[in-house]
Amino acid sequence: MSEADYSDIQLEMKDRLNYPLILETTMKNFKQAMNVDNPNINKLNTMIIDFFTDIPSSWYDKEFADDVQKCVKTKRIPNKIRWSGVLVSEKYLERHNIPKDREIKVFDYFALKNAIINLLDRLNMLVRKEKIEQSTGKNLKFETIDDLIDSMDDDDEENEET
Repeated sequence: MSEADYSDIQLEMKDRLNYPLILETTMKNFKQAMNVDNPNINKLNTMIIDFFTDIPSSWYDKEFADDVQKCVKTKRIPNKIRWSGVLVSEKYLERHNIPKDREIKVFDYFALKNAIINLLDRLNMLVRKEKIEQSTGKNLKFETIDDLIDSMDDDDEENEET
Protein backbone atom coordinates (compact mmCIF):
# COMPACT_ATOMS: atom_id res chain seq x y z
CA MET A 1 0.00 0.00 0.00
CA SER A 2 1.16 3.50 -0.67
CA GLU A 3 1.42 6.19 2.00
CA ALA A 4 -1.74 7.90 0.67
CA ASP A 5 -3.75 4.72 1.33
CA TYR A 6 -2.59 4.59 4.96
CA SER A 7 -3.48 8.22 5.63
CA ASP A 8 -6.99 7.54 4.36
CA ILE A 9 -7.37 4.64 6.79
CA GLN A 10 -6.24 6.77 9.71
CA LEU A 11 -9.02 9.31 9.22
CA GLU A 12 -11.72 9.13 11.83
CA MET A 13 -15.38 8.93 10.84
CA LYS A 14 -15.98 12.56 11.92
CA ASP A 15 -13.24 13.61 9.49
CA ARG A 16 -14.98 11.84 6.61
CA LEU A 17 -18.62 12.57 7.42
CA ASN A 18 -19.93 16.12 7.21
CA TYR A 19 -22.84 15.55 9.59
CA PRO A 20 -24.27 19.09 9.55
CA LEU A 21 -24.46 18.78 5.76
CA ILE A 22 -26.39 15.52 6.10
CA LEU A 23 -28.89 17.20 8.43
CA GLU A 24 -29.14 20.18 6.09
CA THR A 25 -29.85 17.87 3.15
CA THR A 26 -32.52 16.04 5.14
CA MET A 27 -34.17 19.38 5.97
CA LYS A 28 -34.04 20.55 2.34
CA ASN A 29 -35.61 17.27 1.16
CA PHE A 30 -38.39 17.73 3.70
CA LYS A 31 -39.01 21.31 2.53
CA GLN A 32 -39.19 20.14 -1.10
CA ALA A 33 -41.68 17.41 -0.17
CA MET A 34 -43.82 20.04 1.60
CA ASN A 35 -43.82 22.43 -1.37
CA VAL A 36 -46.07 20.38 -3.63
CA ASP A 37 -49.78 20.87 -4.22
CA ASN A 38 -50.93 17.76 -2.34
CA PRO A 39 -48.10 16.64 -0.06
CA ASN A 40 -48.09 12.97 0.88
CA ILE A 41 -48.55 13.06 4.66
CA ASN A 42 -47.25 9.52 5.14
CA LYS A 43 -44.08 10.40 3.23
CA LEU A 44 -43.63 13.57 5.31
CA ASN A 45 -44.10 11.61 8.53
CA THR A 46 -41.52 9.08 7.37
CA MET A 47 -39.10 11.89 6.54
CA ILE A 48 -39.54 13.39 10.02
CA ILE A 49 -38.85 10.02 11.65
CA ASP A 50 -35.77 9.69 9.41
CA PHE A 51 -34.65 13.15 10.54
CA PHE A 52 -35.20 12.10 14.17
CA THR A 53 -33.13 8.94 13.72
CA ASP A 54 -30.32 10.99 12.15
CA ILE A 55 -29.84 12.90 15.41
CA PRO A 56 -27.19 11.19 17.57
CA SER A 57 -28.51 10.32 21.02
CA SER A 58 -25.44 11.98 22.54
CA TRP A 59 -26.94 15.31 21.42
CA TYR A 60 -30.19 14.76 23.37
CA ASP A 61 -30.85 16.95 26.37
CA LYS A 62 -33.60 16.92 29.00
CA GLU A 63 -35.67 19.49 27.17
CA PHE A 64 -35.52 17.46 23.95
CA ALA A 65 -36.64 14.31 25.77
CA ASP A 66 -39.57 16.26 27.26
CA ASP A 67 -40.50 17.68 23.84
CA VAL A 68 -40.44 14.22 22.27
CA GLN A 69 -42.71 12.84 25.00
CA LYS A 70 -45.15 15.70 24.35
CA CYS A 71 -45.44 14.47 20.76
CA VAL A 72 -47.49 11.50 21.97
CA LYS A 73 -50.99 12.76 22.66
CA THR A 74 -54.14 11.10 23.89
CA LYS A 75 -57.21 11.72 21.79
CA ARG A 76 -60.79 10.81 22.59
CA ILE A 77 -62.87 9.53 19.71
CA PRO A 78 -66.45 8.26 19.56
CA ASN A 79 -66.72 4.52 20.00
CA LYS A 80 -68.41 3.54 16.74
CA ILE A 81 -69.19 -0.14 16.93
CA ARG A 82 -70.80 -1.81 13.97
CA TRP A 83 -72.77 -5.00 14.01
CA SER A 84 -73.15 -6.57 10.57
CA GLY A 85 -72.36 -3.21 9.00
CA VAL A 86 -74.97 -1.33 11.06
CA LEU A 87 -73.85 1.28 13.59
CA VAL A 88 -74.80 0.26 17.13
CA SER A 89 -77.00 2.78 18.97
CA GLU A 90 -75.97 4.70 22.08
CA LYS A 91 -78.71 2.90 24.05
CA TYR A 92 -77.06 -0.42 23.22
CA LEU A 93 -73.70 0.93 24.38
CA GLU A 94 -75.24 2.12 27.68
CA ARG A 95 -77.12 -1.15 28.22
CA HIS A 96 -73.91 -3.21 27.82
CA ASN A 97 -71.66 -0.77 29.74
CA ILE A 98 -69.57 0.02 26.68
CA PRO A 99 -68.04 3.51 26.86
CA LYS A 100 -69.25 6.03 24.28
CA ASP A 101 -65.72 7.33 23.74
CA ARG A 102 -62.38 5.63 23.66
CA GLU A 103 -58.88 6.96 24.02
CA ILE A 104 -56.26 6.46 21.37
CA LYS A 105 -52.64 7.54 21.27
CA VAL A 106 -51.64 9.69 18.32
CA PHE A 107 -48.19 10.91 17.40
CA ASP A 108 -47.69 14.51 16.31
CA TYR A 109 -44.92 14.27 13.71
CA PHE A 110 -44.74 18.01 13.14
CA ALA A 111 -44.24 18.60 16.87
CA LEU A 112 -41.34 16.13 16.64
CA LYS A 113 -39.87 18.14 13.76
CA ASN A 114 -40.20 21.29 15.87
CA ALA A 115 -38.50 19.53 18.82
CA ILE A 116 -35.59 18.59 16.53
CA ILE A 117 -35.26 22.16 15.26
CA ASN A 118 -35.30 23.47 18.84
CA LEU A 119 -32.58 20.97 19.81
CA LEU A 120 -30.39 22.01 16.87
CA ASP A 121 -30.94 25.64 17.85
CA ARG A 122 -29.82 24.93 21.43
CA LEU A 123 -26.74 23.22 19.98
CA ASN A 124 -26.03 26.40 17.92
CA MET A 125 -26.21 24.47 14.67
CA LEU A 126 -28.77 26.69 12.95
CA VAL A 127 -27.00 30.03 12.97
CA ARG A 128 -23.62 30.54 11.40
CA LYS A 129 -21.42 32.59 13.66
CA GLU A 130 -18.72 34.64 12.03
CA LYS A 131 -15.75 36.22 13.72
CA ILE A 132 -15.51 39.93 13.17
CA GLU A 133 -12.16 41.56 13.73
CA GLN A 134 -12.07 45.23 14.57
CA SER A 135 -9.02 47.40 14.18
CA THR A 136 -8.14 50.16 16.60
CA GLY A 137 -6.32 52.00 13.87
CA LYS A 138 -2.94 51.61 15.54
CA ASN A 139 -0.21 49.84 13.67
CA LEU A 140 1.48 47.67 16.29
CA LYS A 141 4.96 46.86 15.13
CA PHE A 142 7.13 45.84 18.03
CA GLU A 143 10.30 43.87 18.00
CA THR A 144 10.06 42.59 21.58
CA ILE A 145 7.50 42.18 24.33
CA ASP A 146 9.30 44.95 26.25
CA ASP A 147 8.60 47.39 23.40
CA LEU A 148 4.91 46.46 23.58
CA ILE A 149 4.80 46.96 27.36
CA ASP A 150 6.59 50.33 27.07
CA SER A 151 4.05 51.40 24.46
CA MET A 152 1.18 50.43 26.74
CA ASP A 153 2.76 52.37 29.61
CA ASP A 154 3.06 55.43 27.36
CA ASP A 155 -0.66 55.13 26.46
CA ASP A 156 -1.57 54.95 30.15
CA GLU A 157 0.45 58.12 30.88
CA GLU A 158 -1.26 59.98 28.02
CA ASN A 159 -4.69 58.95 29.37
CA GLU A 160 -3.80 60.20 32.86
CA GLU A 161 -2.74 63.62 31.54
CA THR A 162 -6.03 64.21 29.74
